[in-house]
Amino acid sequence: MKLKTVIKRSGIAVDYDRTKIFNAIAGANNDATTAENKLQPTDIENVTKSVETAIWERESIGVEEIQDEVEKALMAGGFFDVAKQFIVYRQKHSQRRDAQKKLMETYREIFFADSVSVDLKRDNANINTDASMGIMLKLGAEGAKHFVDNYVLPEEFATADKENWIHIHEKVVA
Repeated sequence: MKLKTVIKRSGIAVDYDRTKIFNAIAGANNDATTAENKLQPTDIENVTKSVETAIWERESIGVEEIQDEVEKALMAGGFFDVAKQFIVYRQKHSQRRDAQKKLMETYREIFFADSVSVDLKRDNANINTDASMGIMLKLGAEGAKHFVDNYVLPEEFATADKENWIHIHEKVVA
């Protein structure tokens, strides 16, 4: 056994665990649209083995590279519907990571920028976002917007709001 570590997106090295590959394929399989397109447990095991064969000579490998190999193995096996679901899953999680990064950047602006220089801190004239309470209110509002956009609204409405086709005035969860 040569493969020992997987490098996560954060840069942290963790021990290789084949069940993560198996479970990722099984998850995409569960999302496949029709029963005839779904893999049997032996198919999932075979795709997992195929991925392992492709990466085995490496001592360490990144998560993205493993996911690329999963896509290749699914398509090579003719499991196109499952491959599509796997690709969609990766894309959605990438978008969520990007949204999370943007939220953290927004929080940084709220904490460290002066309201004179940042529009974000001046969008409500009734709140002094240079004061502690104003900062807390703004952090809560931006966090709620992030949550609603990424976990509550149907994707088409979140996209329409983001692209300014519609405007949702209050993004709160009741």
